[in-house]
Amino acid sequence: MHHHSFRWRGLACAAVLAAAPSAVHAGIFAAKAPAAPPPAGTDAVMAQVEEAFTRVAENAFPAVVVITNKRVDRRPVYPANALPPEFRYFFGIPEGPEETSPAPQAGKARPMPVGKGSGVVIRGEGYILTNYHVIEDADALEVKLHDGRVFDNARDKTEVVVVGLDRETDLAVLKIGGGKLNDLPLLPFADSGKVKVGQFAIAVGAPFNLDYSVSVGHVSQKGRYDVNINTYENYIQTDASINPGNSGGPLLNIRGEIIGINEFIVTGGPQNRGNIGIGFAIASNLVRQVADNLVEKGVVARPWLGISMQALSEELKTQFKVRDGILVNEAIKDDPAEKAGIRAGDVIIRVGATPVYTPHDLQFAVLGYKPGDTIPVTVNRGGKTLEFKVVARLRNNRDAAANPAEASEALGRLGLNLEDGKDGIKVQSVIQGSPAAAAQLRKGDVILEVNRQSVKTVPEFLAAMAAADSDTLVLYIDRKGAKFFVPVTPAGGKDGK
Repeated sequence: MHHHSFRWRGLACAAVLAAAPSAVHAGIFAAKAPAAPPPAGTDAVMAQVEEAFTRVAENAFPAVVVITNKRVDRRPVYPANALPPEFRYFFGIPEGPEETSPAPQAGKARPMPVGKGSGVVIRGEGYILTNYHVIEDADALEVKLHDGRVFDNARDKTEVVVVGLDRETDLAVLKIGGGKLNDLPLLPFADSGKVKVGQFAIAVGAPFNLDYSVSVGHVSQKGRYDVNINTYENYIQTDASINPGNSGGPLLNIRGEIIGINEFIVTGGPQNRGNIGIGFAIASNLVRQVADNLVEKGVVARPWLGISMQALSEELKTQFKVRDGILVNEAIKDDPAEKAGIRAGDVIIRVGATPVYTPHDLQFAVLGYKPGDTIPVTVNRGGKTLEFKVVARLRNNRDAAANPAEASEALGRLGLNLEDGKDGIKVQSVIQGSPAAAAQLRKGDVILEVNRQSVKTVPEFLAAMAAADSDTLVLYIDRKGAKFFVPVTPAGGKDGK
């Protein structure tokens, strides 16, 4: 029916067109109403919006910096005539001692640029905030300001100093100028807790070596976590175009305030490293807390309660007769929570005045305190509401081994499933395509040492992994009586970066 009706209407129109083209021209085409003019005042509103974006960019540029990571090429250089003849022929390398490549002289190797990122001035004395991965493994750092000044610690170590870094949030603070600066323009922080989905988001940085690029989008979502990039996660998701080189630069609101520090993007795969409209910035409230610690102490001092925990499934809620909260799996012996009286089976429902519904809620509620603070923790125990005063201690690297989520993530980056064995730590399984598989570890292997440190339990393994000085772990393996060393590098390094 529809097909025939369409054909009929088409024939009717054709007949009209054949019979009276001028009438059709006058009637059909002229009858089309012109586009309605924009409402009164629209041009003025658009001009105001445009002016706001321009003002944000103009105010941001003096406070945004471009950071270049430089490294020394430590690969050995061999004389050309040391290669087999067929290699020289294949690669077009001439023969003869006069064509040899001189080995680099000790102490003469110059660090060369290997990567670029962004940063932002947070204090007028020259304090710069960026991502840790922007400066990771640098032999030298160069910081360029918008006014053209360049600070390079390859020529003077005092020109760029690493004040502190925090791998667990992928943040770092630098100080430029050797103490001679005091009035650099800076950008204020916004309260990321008040950011709303749909608001404008403006990214400033150096994507693909295009310094001081501005892109505009929106806040797509806030409070993102569980993306397994960092230990502590609180992300603002944005569709503002963020690309390689934007890392460490600010994500701003329409008032030019920092709502986040751009960190990473989701891409279209290995063949497409560019932005597809899904980018993530570390929320400003977390950034500010970490940055203040790094400026003042050089490290981030985090409180530790000493519990392992899990979210409550519907079945567990029914079993424990609670609506919400976090289930305590274990209160670690001699740690603050256990000393205060909290025990396995308690359901934590509040930290201070803050209700907690997920482990992430609890983690960030605790981060609102400092080591040494007394933290009120309210629990449901068998239907009774009890409050405990927990005196938090300083969290250290070994405490990660007590957190099942962090332990699982660390072993996942290796591609190993481990269990405590009679003679050491036994490999239960090796994930195909993982670093452990590439290192040819096998099911049934027994791990005796990590970096020459004896380990007998999985927590000891994780603690040794967290304390490692380098990304590559050297495991001492017992395979059916044969013992040998195996180097293995976790995906993203030992800290997942």
